[in-house]
Amino acid sequence: MQCAAHPQVETELRCGRCETPICPKCMVQTPVGARCRACARLRRAPMYELSPAHYGRAAGAAAAIAGGGGLAWALFTLALPFAFGFFLFILAGAFGYGAAEVMDRLTKGKRGLAVQALAVAGIAGAYVVRNLAVAGAPLLAGDFGGYLALILAAVVAVVNLR
Repeated sequence: MQCAAHPQVETELRCGRCETPICPKCMVQTPVGARCRACARLRRAPMYELSPAHYGRAAGAAAAIAGGGGLAWALFTLALPFAFGFFLFILAGAFGYGAAEVMDRLTKGKRGLAVQALAVAGIAGAYVVRNLAVAGAPLLAGDFGGYLALILAAVVAVVNLR
């Protein structure tokens, strides 16, 4: 018997559902056995499928993170201008976690690269808003604590949105 998709290949394997002859190249291994591509119904997990409404919610969440988070970061910077070290890292991690939670709740648990990228964009926007509020410039030279906090918050958000 020949494979339905590759007539030049002989096979003894059949789809477990529709009994179509399939070769090892065509076979899709599923939890219930070998299936043809049509019967396997390969789909992404629902949590990674975003509708345009989910993209809109994620973009709105990124804007809220940028605005609200940036103003809160500016107030913290003005209140404690020399806060550095371990305390800064705790706050940056908490900010990243909070940003991920906002994205998670507003997109109703959706995940993936687009949600992660929008969370990082929101965190980067918060850094720019903070700099504009504190110094009147979008980027500050020599702001190593701010750079480290930005990177740490972004990493925490990305890890929580996988």
